[in-house]
Amino acid sequence: MNYRHYTATDFVTDPFFRSWILEQESSAAAFWENWVKENPDRQEELDEARALLYVLAEKELSIGAEELDRRVTDVLAHISGQAQRTEARMRPAFYRYFTVAASICVVAGIGWLGYLYMETKPGKLREAGIVQESSDGYIVRFNETKKPVTILLDDSSVVTLEPQSELTFPQKFAPERREVHLKGEAFFQISHNPERPFLVKTKELVTRVLGTSFTVRSFEKDRNASVSVKTGRVSVYSKRDEPVSGAAEKVIGVVLKPNQRALFDKRESRLVKVIVDVPLKVTEIPAASLVFDEAPVKNVFKTLEKAYGIELFFNEELLSDCQLTANLSGLPMYEQLDLICRIIHAKYEVVDGQVIIHGEGCKAD
Repeated sequence: MNYRHYTATDFVTDPFFRSWILEQESSAAAFWENWVKENPDRQEELDEARALLYVLAEKELSIGAEELDRRVTDVLAHISGQAQRTEARMRPAFYRYFTVAASICVVAGIGWLGYLYMETKPGKLREAGIVQESSDGYIVRFNETKKPVTILLDDSSVVTLEPQSELTFPQKFAPERREVHLKGEAFFQISHNPERPFLVKTKELVTRVLGTSFTVRSFEKDRNASVSVKTGRVSVYSKRDEPVSGAAEKVIGVVLKPNQRALFDKRESRLVKVIVDVPLKVTEIPAASLVFDEAPVKNVFKTLEKAYGIELFFNEELLSDCQLTANLSGLPMYEQLDLICRIIHAKYEVVDGQVIIHGEGCKAD
């Protein structure tokens, strides 16, 4: 598929694009993140499509593909008129997405006045998460609902704020960096921008990224604070190691890849790297490729490395005679490792976000 000349409307109605934005499907994420790097001049269309999809999802509009295409076309035409009228007034960038939301409601039949009433009636601001808008341009959103709340930031990054969590962010990010503050838990999908690093700060940790998706959890009542990566890479370091204002940012901390997590023990002030509880595939492997018949175990381990993006270390010479006959399809990663190790009489442990296999080898028949 050639996406080079796609418009925002085309992206919104494309199932593969929607699987990336709304379903966070790993293979779609890998494709689109690479596509964005190769086509940076199409970023505006992607951002517009992303905003439209999130607003549609937030409003829970259940419509077919043809109807979605018609509505999006109408919305974009409406936005174009709104954007021309607001550009001269130098509105913040997020105002465009407020216009998107309102426009979709107009097309959906809710009406502009109805939209304004829904979003400003008593109690709605707290429910939606807008607790305070300060004079220095910062917004604080607290999620008091029982379900996640979606927040679209100035740079088109998307934050899914979990219940009982609070996010503080500027209406417009600074030119040199993007910074938000979190209390609680949130999932971040960061718009790629190598020139403007994105920082998520909690009471204990600082997470620094360029463009990726990850979860940060830091509740006051929890013993541990954590950062888990879904796509891309992030650097995590203790708040006490944060460079002073104006100093060069040389702190690297713990570098995380997909399916890795940084755990910070608040009592011991110790930061360690582990693997997430339920690793997800970063590369789709056909089910048939996970059915092995007298396969060299080194080939099995390499297949799992490719599937989960996690390094597996083992003594290749010692295990050279080990073969595996097993069906690993449909099993979570840890159950796959358990089954392999039982068959070849080995053990494994997780050290620094990696898997180390210990075995004495297999006797050749």
